[in-house]
Amino acid sequence: MTEKDNKKRIISLVVLCVSIVALTTSLTYAYFVSQVGTNEQEKITIKSGDLALSFRDNNETVENTEGTWNFGDTIEKELVIENTGTRDAYAKISWDNLINTYLAESLTYTLEEKSDETNAVWKQVETVSANVPRSETALTQLLADHLLVPAGHTYTYRVKITFENLPDIDQTADLNAKFITKFTLEQGKPDIPLIKLIKNAKSEVPNFTNPAMTDETGDGLYSMSDDYGISYYFRGTAPNNYIKFGRDASGQDMWWRIIRINGDGTVRIQYDGAGTPETNSYTRGFALTSQMWNGTYNDTKYVGWMFGGTNGSASTSKEQAQRNETDSLIKTQVDEWYKTNIVNTGYANYIADSIFCNDRSTPGSSVTGWINDTGLGYGNNYTAYGAYARSGVEKANFDKVQPQFTCSQENDKFTVKETSGGNGNLTYPVGLITADEIVAAGSGKYGTKNQNYYLYKESWYGSFSPYRIWANYAHVFGVSNEGSLKETEVISNVEFIPVINLKSEYLDKLQGNGTIDNPYYLEIN
Repeated sequence: MTEKDNKKRIISLVVLCVSIVALTTSLTYAYFVSQVGTNEQEKITIKSGDLALSFRDNNETVENTEGTWNFGDTIEKELVIENTGTRDAYAKISWDNLINTYLAESLTYTLEEKSDETNAVWKQVETVSANVPRSETALTQLLADHLLVPAGHTYTYRVKITFENLPDIDQTADLNAKFITKFTLEQGKPDIPLIKLIKNAKSEVPNFTNPAMTDETGDGLYSMSDDYGISYYFRGTAPNNYIKFGRDASGQDMWWRIIRINGDGTVRIQYDGAGTPETNSYTRGFALTSQMWNGTYNDTKYVGWMFGGTNGSASTSKEQAQRNETDSLIKTQVDEWYKTNIVNTGYANYIADSIFCNDRSTPGSSVTGWINDTGLGYGNNYTAYGAYARSGVEKANFDKVQPQFTCSQENDKFTVKETSGGNGNLTYPVGLITADEIVAAGSGKYGTKNQNYYLYKESWYGSFSPYRIWANYAHVFGVSNEGSLKETEVISNVEFIPVINLKSEYLDKLQGNGTIDNPYYLEIN
């Protein structure tokens, strides 16, 4: 027998010995008691409209209340939540007035639930931690949230607390440890799988050069810095980023795909089609079909969402070309779509004023890899833009594919109001997806065919990102009919898909699990 084992036996014997003293002296000892009773007066009840939850302790007798715990002992406590209301409810259970001076890993716990249905069995419930929280003074701390109790049903919850024998840790300090607690009930929130995906965000950086052919974010989203903090983005087939939000002017449900959760908690979504209300099916499509980015093409300024001067007037400096004075043709069309289907249908209050980056930075040939790049950014001077350098267009950059969600020029940060670094030049808080978001989502480097990621839609559509001007033609990035990141002339007729951002206050109110059969949605009255 090892010295560690001897010490463990001694602790157990001492615990047994001090239990007699503890009965009369009330000195520190292991003590487990719930102060929630079984009679009607001691019930904890939540009532609000059609919500009604009652909470009671259905087992006042607790063993091992006098310091007689041995290693491996488990104490069980059963709690009952009854939903007497008319709608399903979510509850959360907390440790209340908890004092636990045991070592950090000495007390572990699990939570199980069992419904009142015939032949129901105990099922494990996810808890905040596996270890009972430590505290020298009375503490209230969450034990478990998202506990669904359907209307008219009663659920029993069983808390199991175990005194662990830690083989490599000296647990002598547990001799005089104290444990006291009761439990309380509060109204909880639905379990949001999207929040869980954010919490399980991946620390590694994917190989953006290669296309994402499968779901790469089913167990956690990738993360990247943006202008607000850290963005969390979907990549690959993403069968769990469907969201149903709003009804269009014809009364159809609008379906979207979540691109990312921005650093300010807003949710960036791209329109994906419309379907019959109250069903979980829709037809994928485009909001705007056969549209031109701009009707004029022979100047660098026409890659802008807005540009300086009027249509047809030549720019004579980069500053002049990039003044946000005149709307591009596509901006007017996207704005009109937004007004018709978001503003006029009553959904504008849900939309955040977040940055859309029309990156018109001109890093020059040493960065873009295009030998003809003048970097001048005005007139018809050959010029390539920031996303050109990051997307692996030129051979010199094939191994440098690295999208970014930050916007290098303040003038290119399109917002409605001049807040959080935005330029305040938008009419409505709507834009398009960027080339960087396309690469991050899994397109692979420029020109790579990929029909196995969620942005592939069988037809050309345009992005928010400038590509370059050459041979007197301005180009912007887009997604080709083969799913590749490609460029299209600003005068080409392609499809366009609006992108909006839901306000951050709705992030933890999204219900569903993001699949096409159970998409994320908001309860909208």
